Amino acid sequence: MKAFSLSAVGSIILAGTLLSTSPAEAAVINDATSNNYIGFIADEGPTNPVDPTNPDNPNPPSPIDPEDPGNGGTGNTGALTLDHVSNIQFGTQKIMSGNTTYNAKNKDPFVQVSDKRGTGEGWSLTAKASEFKSDSGEVLRGAILSFKNGQVKSHTSNVSTPPTANDVVFDNTDSKVLMLAEVDAGRGTWLDVFSGTEGDNSNVQLNVLAGSADAQNYTATMTWELSDAPK
Repeated sequence: MKAFSLSAVGSIILAGTLLSTSPAEAAVINDATSNNYIGFIADEGPTNPVDPTNPDNPNPPSPIDPEDPGNGGTGNTGALTLDHVSNIQFGTQKIMSGNTTYNAKNKDPFVQVSDKRGTGEGWSLTAKASEFKSDSGEVLRGAILSFKNGQVKSHTSNVSTPPTANDVVFDNTDSKVLMLAEVDAGRGTWLDVFSGTEGDNSNVQLNVLAGSADAQNYTATMTWELSDAPK
């Protein structure tokens, strides 16, 4: 009879142990499926103005615009809303001898629209400006108001196609399109921000003709219209 070494016997026992403790592949006995549900309806409530410099900011500054401190938003309600429009401040200026362009004092004037309909129909925002008139009814003849270089902003997580923004020159009383959301665009909250230098914002300007200004205050009224389909 052949003799086995102790080490050989130990190796056989160890191998047997390893084989006996290896897990067997599990067999699938049953399977099933389950479903997860959510439904949506349009939000008809108001949307507050967001921070025009950072729409993701959970704590917007108050006031939103130091040059427009009393403006807390329009308070409009519905599934498609115009939430905020800035009042533009040009300050008190000297009357110059020639044609002169005055820059806005507001650093970050903006307009804000929210589309919470969930239909993707698109929308358009238009505006028109009245003549600049003094308290006594005198017209600042030939004055031209302009907005340019608007930046379209939203929350960084917004996956919707953004609306487009236009430069506008209010040289008459016709309505001009500032923002346009085509079908399936402009969902959620969107801003058109005309940022510039604080106290001297050249992206919002008023051109005044020589000899047109009297030494008094003038005001022009902007009329904004949000339509529920692109124009």
